[in-house]
Parts: sequence; C-alpha cells; structure tokens
Amino acid sequence: MTNTTLVGQSEAIESLRTRILAASRTMSSVLIQGETGTGKELVARTIHEQCVRQGKRFVPIDCGALPEDLVESELFGYRRGAFTTAVADKPGLFEEADRGTLFLDEIANTSMRFQVKFLRVLQDKQVRRLGDVVDRKLDVRIIAATNCDLRRMVRTGRFRQDLLYRLNVFAIEVPPLRERHGDIPLLARHVLASLNADNGAERRFSPGALEKLQSYGYPGNVRELQNVIESAFYSTDGDVIDSEVLDLPADTFAAEPSETFVVDNFWDSVARPYTSRLITRDQVRDVIRRGLIETGGSYRKVVRLFNLPETDYKRFMDFLRRHRCNVDFRAYRRQKKD
Repeated sequence: MTNTTLVGQSEAIESLRTRILAASRTMSSVLIQGETGTGKELVARTIHEQCVRQGKRFVPIDCGALPEDLVESELFGYRRGAFTTAVADKPGLFEEADRGTLFLDEIANTSMRFQVKFLRVLQDKQVRRLGDVVDRKLDVRIIAATNCDLRRMVRTGRFRQDLLYRLNVFAIEVPPLRERHGDIPLLARHVLASLNADNGAERRFSPGALEKLQSYGYPGNVRELQNVIESAFYSTDGDVIDSEVLDLPADTFAAEPSETFVVDNFWDSVARPYTSRLITRDQVRDVIRRGLIETGGSYRKVVRLFNLPETDYKRFMDFLRRHRCNVDFRAYRRQKKD
C-alpha cells in the first residue's frame, strides 16, 4: 500500500505544504532532506504534480538500491557493445524523464565518479550514453533526496561541494513523525481507510488502539506507522482493531537516554553555533527533543533546563519558530510526569 497524500494538520505539515507549493513554482533543482520513512518521495511527487510538468513523466530511482556500475548505465543509458551484456541501444532514465521530473532518492549513496558525470549533466543539460559519442539535449527537472547530512559528507570528502550547490537550489526538510505527533490519528485513519478500500472491509480503531498508536515515538516515521497498522489490519478478524494487535514496543520512548540532560546557556552553546553554521538544524532539534524528553514536554521547563531566565521564554520560542527548529511537545507528554 502506498500513501499518496500529505495527511495532517500540524504546524510542521502546513509549513511543509507551503515549501512544496513554493518549489512547484520554480523549475530549479530541489534537495529534499529527512529521516528514513518520512515520505520524501511523496513530497517529490507532490511537487511534480503541482508544477507545470504535471502530466509528464515522474521517474524515480533509488540510488542506494543499485550497484555503482548499474547506476551509470541506468541513468545515462548505453550503446550496443558498450559492455559485454549491452546487446542493444538503451536510453537511460535521464532520457525517459525528458520534459518531466527525475527523482534521485538516496543521492548520498553515489560514488564520486558518478557525481562528476551527474554534475556535468546538470551544467550542460545534455547526456551521453555509455559507449556513445553523441550528446543528447535534455529538459529534465531534478529532485534529489537524502537522509544524510551532505554538508558533513562534503567536509569529509565523500560528496562534491559543487554538486551540492547545484542540487540545493531549493531545500525542503521533511519533519519526522515525532515532530507532528498530533497528526498520528489522522494518518492512522487515512492508512486504515486505504486498507479498507483495498480489501472491501469496514474496520475501525478502538479508542485504546488510537491511544497506543499515539504513545510511540516511531523512529521509522510514517512508514513504520503504516507497517504497524497494516500488520494489525490483517491480524484482526472482526471490525474493530484493538490495542492488543498493535505490534509496538512496550517501552515506547524508553530508547532515549534517561540521564539528566542540561545545556550550558542555550544562546552561547546552541543558538550562536547554529547561526554561525557550526551545527545543523537537525542537531538543534535533537537538543530541543532531548530537553522535551527530560521535562515531559514542557517548553517552559526546557528554558530553565537550558540555563535561561524565564524572561527569555518568548525570545527562545521565537528563535525556534524563526529557524524552524521547534519540535512538537505533545510527543513527549507521556514520557515523564511533572
């Protein structure tokens, strides 16, 4: 089962919809970043369906699922005789996506050699099949995605900086499910409705099942939620899905560190390094998340935990919203009692 709709009403998902709409108004390359299972391909498809290329081909490829030698032949194509098994000319995915969109998932898993060739395609807007001497003009919108920190990979020599600049013309970050915790009931019902339609059923969740679904942190994000619900659906004989059939870890968020977590003055140790680009937005969010875990989801207590006076609360929250570093506190309300 594939989710084809961005479901949710949280601030995080509304912000994502705004970014998608802005991306659909430009033909620039887009770099989508987010954890595994957050729905990066869904975001890419939505951009394609809302832009002027809608109706043209959307061609996805998972760069992490192909061996290095096959990535080039799949994307660039080849001429007969280019290698032993090349018995006929074959266009690559770049050509198949001409006038449409090519989605490169897990772009971080490509080799430096491929990155050089890919950069040349982006610069010249033409492609040459393996073993060929002819360049073919292309009109392709490139959307790439990764769950890795490409800037860190650039610093360690595993990703080309010039390619990152070419891809990162328009950046979109897909929020993890723990930052849009309030969307879980809507997502769960959406997934269940799709399963009901596919199987001619009319199953529903019990109140206890919905409560249990909301008690978990979902490190695998929306994909994990979908898998949990699908498993429960096929494990249920009647019309009501009860909490007992939901295969979720009993410790919910217990995988998080339990020791006391304290930050030495947030402005000096987190905000200033972030604005100086010494740490990433994801790292700031991780600090906030750990603070919410420690305080049971209370932002006001997080301010004190981060060694700030209570008068800094508004400034602190404004900083998080302005830099899109805020985390949905509701995901952590059940972890620790005040």
